[in-house]
Amino acid sequence: MGLILGPILIFWIIAAGFSIYMGSTLLNDYQIFQAYMIAIATTISYVLLNLIIRYGNKKELWIFEIPFFFMTNKISLLLFGVSIFFYIWGDDLKNQEYGNELIFILNFTIAFSAVIGTFCNETFMRVRKIKRTH
Repeated sequence: MGLILGPILIFWIIAAGFSIYMGSTLLNDYQIFQAYMIAIATTISYVLLNLIIRYGNKKELWIFEIPFFFMTNKISLLLFGVSIFFYIWGDDLKNQEYGNELIFILNFTIAFSAVIGTFCNETFMRVRKIKRTH
């Protein structure tokens, strides 16, 4: 399974690094702290809400079910693509008052939630006493 999840995980790690680069290019000095705090809060809430709502009442899960959800979620991939599109061609959105922050927060949240959701799945399963199946 590592042959499938490995390249996808590498893609999301690169995307997370690119979101940090995007934040440094889009945001001014006075916007960086607020945008990062909002992005971190939305990332944590996105991961926790998805884990609790989707998998909180399960008694057993396939070992790669949670990483597959976070790395191949169609809505996340669509939103990540939208944020990249607006970063490259969204001059009208960038000229808005909070346009740059919106693009950065969306990109940061999606990229880091895929990485965090992948690495914290075992902890979540252990805390909730969910049995792993192979």
